Amino acid sequence: MGFSSQQYRKDQQERPWKVHPIWRGIGCLLLLLVPIMSWFGAGLFLQTNTKIALPRDLTQVVAIPYTRINVIDQLIIPINQYFKASGFVLGQLFFTIILSFIGFGVLAFAYAILYKMAGPPRYGPFDIPPNVK
Repeated sequence: MGFSSQQYRKDQQERPWKVHPIWRGIGCLLLLLVPIMSWFGAGLFLQTNTKIALPRDLTQVVAIPYTRINVIDQLIIPINQYFKASGFVLGQLFFTIILSFIGFGVLAFAYAILYKMAGPPRYGPFDIPPNVK
């Protein structure tokens, strides 16, 4: 860098506040916990659902179609056997994604409310008050 670029460089100021590392840990934990809870919630919903008629594609056990290529079919056979033994259905994955979106949405909404109540004021000491007539 030349002389002129060094002349106008601003020193980086340290933030007056720092995020406590525990909050990063809680966020990471929630990032793992919400999909796990959604997976079990989707399973519970599919087991106890009697009032909503679901499409056959969501309630049928997943089976990967065979390709008639012997090497690939040898890989597909154990996967299909596992899906059949565990009873894995596409509805499980579908409702897991839906419940994850709902869970993360609720957390974002709760965070927004808490930030509004306990966060910093909207206007600082150097802001002009809003024009209220």
